[in-house]
Amino acid sequence: MKRHSDKLPIEFLEQDRDLLQRAYGFSTRKQLGQNFLVNKEALERIVEEVALEPGEKTVEIGPGLGFLTELLVAKGALVTAIELDPYCVNELAKLSLPNLTIIESDFLRTDLNSILNAPTKVVGNIPYNITTPIISKLIGEIGEPAPWLKQIRSIVLTVQRELAVRLVAKPGNKDYSQITLLMNYYGSTEMLFKIPPESFSPPPKVHSVVIKFTPHEKIRVECKNHILLRKVIQTSFASRRKMLKNNLRSLHVQEDILTKIFRQLNFDPQVRAESLSLDLFAKLTDALEKEITCK
Repeated sequence: MKRHSDKLPIEFLEQDRDLLQRAYGFSTRKQLGQNFLVNKEALERIVEEVALEPGEKTVEIGPGLGFLTELLVAKGALVTAIELDPYCVNELAKLSLPNLTIIESDFLRTDLNSILNAPTKVVGNIPYNITTPIISKLIGEIGEPAPWLKQIRSIVLTVQRELAVRLVAKPGNKDYSQITLLMNYYGSTEMLFKIPPESFSPPPKVHSVVIKFTPHEKIRVECKNHILLRKVIQTSFASRRKMLKNNLRSLHVQEDILTKIFRQLNFDPQVRAESLSLDLFAKLTDALEKEITCK
């Protein structure tokens, strides 16, 4: 564990003094990706974006020392905080906040069926090294939604800026990827605001962005075989340097069949995966379905 210096940064807002003092007095564990957000304005903006009503269920991932938790509870929300670090759990318990349930657990190994069993909003300042697994656990995979996804009303997360750019990328952009398509499949994602490293204690080496994901009420992609759609997308992005047709050969589709399908869909023979929208991937999947068996 690493303990911060007792000396506070020279530049910080007076309103953040209490949060900084509490963070500096805590021994962080680097392996848990602990960077506590101590900018009160940013915390308040996050709560504003979650848009809570009194009595509304909220799940907070990685509450840490409870800086965001306190604001969520102040809105009258019913907060379930899932925290792995027993030292943080102890600090949360000391706050004696009303309407707060603390679960000491690794979020990625937590059974969410009994937690997300009613309309719920999800929020968290999460470890950046496991952001993608957390998102996948919350929403599922293409063709296989998480059983609790239907209960999630929104997800507001603080993530690394590089990932945020990927989540909202458009076709043709170098940051457009499989996770972009996963997010588009189940809902809409927007970048809300940036948070600089100095807003955290200890400061991370990267810039951060708060994103908001809002699930669609129903899947909007028209595709006959959604499991195959996922396989086609995974195969298409297997090697980003290769042309789409070359990646698709691993599906054991004959060259003349691929040429015919590309001609039917009006695809450039040299097109790459990052140029296709989700709808175009769905059309490609429908055209391929008769030629391959999804394994």
